[in-house]
Amino acid sequence: MKYKPLIFALTIAITFFAACGKGRGPAPKAKEDIQPVTVEELTLRPLDDFITVSGKLEGITNVTMSSEASGRILQLYKKLGDRVNRGDRIGRIDNDVYQYRLEQAEAAIASAQSGFDTAQRNLNYAEESLKKNLISQLEYNSALAAFKAAKAALDGAKAGLETARSQVSGSYFTAPESGTISNLNIATGQYINAGAPVATITDASRLLIKTGVGESQIAKLRKGQKAEIAYPGLADPIAGSVRGFGISPLPGSANYPVEIEVANPSSLLPGMVVTAKVVTDHYSDLLYSSLTYFTREFGKTYAFVIDSDNKARKQEVSLGRIIGEYVLIESGLDIGDRIVTSGAENLEEGSRVEIRK
Repeated sequence: MKYKPLIFALTIAITFFAACGKGRGPAPKAKEDIQPVTVEELTLRPLDDFITVSGKLEGITNVTMSSEASGRILQLYKKLGDRVNRGDRIGRIDNDVYQYRLEQAEAAIASAQSGFDTAQRNLNYAEESLKKNLISQLEYNSALAAFKAAKAALDGAKAGLETARSQVSGSYFTAPESGTISNLNIATGQYINAGAPVATITDASRLLIKTGVGESQIAKLRKGQKAEIAYPGLADPIAGSVRGFGISPLPGSANYPVEIEVANPSSLLPGMVVTAKVVTDHYSDLLYSSLTYFTREFGKTYAFVIDSDNKARKQEVSLGRIIGEYVLIESGLDIGDRIVTSGAENLEEGSRVEIRK
């Protein structure tokens, strides 16, 4: 009887472990690791070759005008930022003296013209009288000398009048070209000397990029080639074109000068530093992709290709010419292949992937 408690305890333990073991079965397999990637399906596509340059924008004309006379500035008709047309007056200096000289010159020419007319009539009478032997040769020579003196006086008076007019004109600051006053160097009451800068007038209706390219690129340029102008903050590039280029390098440089014109500058202004992409060639039906999708290992180039079972395969490829950010694919890949564009750093040969957009 003393063994009954022991047998009872063993029975309970066996029953407990049997119950715990029911339904457990074999351990589940580990879930296969699936890597997220994005891909690009290779197709034949067009591609533009281009040259990228940068430079500071300038107005199509940028003229600094200087004072033609000396004096104190009495009045300014325009201010900084105003639009002017060629011939418009921007201001004037004290020109009372010049006005007085002009009046004197006008009076002098009137007197000289009267003397010339009288001398001309006297000479005509002397010529007729000499033919009729009414006067002597000496009298005729006297009339001829008087005519020449009167003509010289008239010519001198005309020159004096032109000088006086020029002085009066020079006392006004007159715009030599149309455009916008981009810099104004003078103020009312200031004394200015002849030759001193007055203002800078810039025509920004069209803009120029004056830059340069190397000898390997100059041969690709043609007048009129299209260009795309980019500037930080602009949503879309602005159209431009090659205006011209030099056939010899810039002094002290290996670069050849190039000018790119922006016909409709919109929000661009002179002085801004922009980038221009000049399209030099256009190709069609090329097999290419971005340089960043390929890796180099031990002197060979690879790309990860995703097969129809969504498994990654490491494929050796041969690449060709680089055009901008793209590279031509010569062999190893074909039309329809899906190459990994992001997520390749987590892949191995045979990795299962999930293609995301």
